Amino acid sequence: MKKLLTAVIIVAAFAVNAAADSPVKFSLFDQIAGPKTEKANLVIGLIDNNTPEVVGLSTFSLSNRADSLTGVQFYGFYNRASDMKGVQVGLLNRTQEATGAQLSAVSLAGKMTGFQYGIYNQADNFTGLQLGFVNNINTIEKGLQIGLVNIIKNNGWLPFMVIVNGRF
Repeated sequence: MKKLLTAVIIVAAFAVNAAADSPVKFSLFDQIAGPKTEKANLVIGLIDNNTPEVVGLSTFSLSNRADSLTGVQFYGFYNRASDMKGVQVGLLNRTQEATGAQLSAVSLAGKMTGFQYGIYNQADNFTGLQLGFVNNINTIEKGLQIGLVNIIKNNGWLPFMVIVNGRF
């Protein structure tokens, strides 16, 4: 099943945008990578990869970084995308604006529409579902928090609740 899922992700990555500067980029560090490209469909890194635009899959690096991600950042200790449409899976996920899902121990987002799952989830502006031990939102548009500690600073049912909090 894992092999099938991996194959589907890779095929989808190439099908989404075949017009990338380079379909595949390999990276050891930010400056030791090839081919040098601004946009890639599949980025495979070892320690750090930094590709301005990823349309597909960025994986296997300790640090996956992209200004724009449409697809998946997977297996990174630290995943960062300024603008993310897709999924981030790692220990620490960070994004400025996201539509999709963050699955990690710590998920941090500016404006988030979608799903956050982890030990600690935080968003400045949120629409969707947070599921974790500690969930922290500044402003919630519409959504639900389920966890041990749920904080919505500006406009939730209550500023602090145990088990569930939200706004509809």
